[in-house]
Amino acid sequence: MKIVLVIALLVAAVSTCSAKRNTLHFETVVLKESDPAITVCVAWKNVAVKQHPVILMLGSIEKDKLPDWSAGLVDEGYMLAAFAADYPPDPDPSKRAQWLVFDQRFAHSYVLGGMRAPKDTARVIDYLVARKDVHPQKIGWLGSSSTAIPGLSVACHEPRLAAIVAFVATGAYKEWLDTWIPNGLWVGKTPELWPETLSILKEWDPILHVDSLYPCAVLMVNGGADKVVAPKSARAFEEKARPFYTADPDRFRLVIYEGKSHNLPRDIIRMYAENWFHLYMHPTNPPPVAPEAPKNLQQSVTQTQINSANHKDIVVGK
Repeated sequence: MKIVLVIALLVAAVSTCSAKRNTLHFETVVLKESDPAITVCVAWKNVAVKQHPVILMLGSIEKDKLPDWSAGLVDEGYMLAAFAADYPPDPDPSKRAQWLVFDQRFAHSYVLGGMRAPKDTARVIDYLVARKDVHPQKIGWLGSSSTAIPGLSVACHEPRLAAIVAFVATGAYKEWLDTWIPNGLWVGKTPELWPETLSILKEWDPILHVDSLYPCAVLMVNGGADKVVAPKSARAFEEKARPFYTADPDRFRLVIYEGKSHNLPRDIIRMYAENWFHLYMHPTNPPPVAPEAPKNLQQSVTQTQINSANHKDIVVGK
């Protein structure tokens, strides 16, 4: 009887510990040390990692409701940190952007956001690395469209960002804005951007700062038929950044899904989020070593052999 009781108590204790580890924790912190105030929503589970890798996002997290793509990552020990800065609206109501009204106001809001995001993110990272439960070398970013475009600006200016997954986004802001008219999005009464918008672009357009991206691991996933964020602007950013990744070309990848528009399937979002953060921000494993580039055609052919079949034997026989 005593043995049965001891076993029952042990089972109960193990179950209690397991429940504590699987409990989803939420925390909201407001950073007020300077203007603007930034609200940071953090979500994590007490899994068996000493320090959590953190995935930054713009916006917020609903309590007890994680984004679909993140559930598996949080179970593995990743922490989510969504944040929003409380900037006041433009004092001139006529200059305030209207959602999905593609005109000078809307364009300026994106450019202004790209300028503000690096400074705001630096404050959030300062807060996170001061926590004992955060891994300071494993801080990344995930976003899609409006939450990814500022992230690419952050990647160009914040050296503590280890990796970014950016869906349907671009870091070539001026080239992207130039596609709004030919793609039929523009509703502005005149085609010119505001002088203040152009002024910010001359200094803060991310494509001008790609020399600072490396070694941040950058993954961009775009739709080939996207009219909102034209893939040509994503390609322009990738082409400008590529020369700075010669030491490890795999750290910068652009994937174009031909036939897909501005909305990518959910399984694509989850697959790339999990794969990229596993590669470059794994809770325990180090990032992959830079591959050695093939020196000749034979080495290139050998690398394409993904099973025991020798390509030579398949084509010309033994």
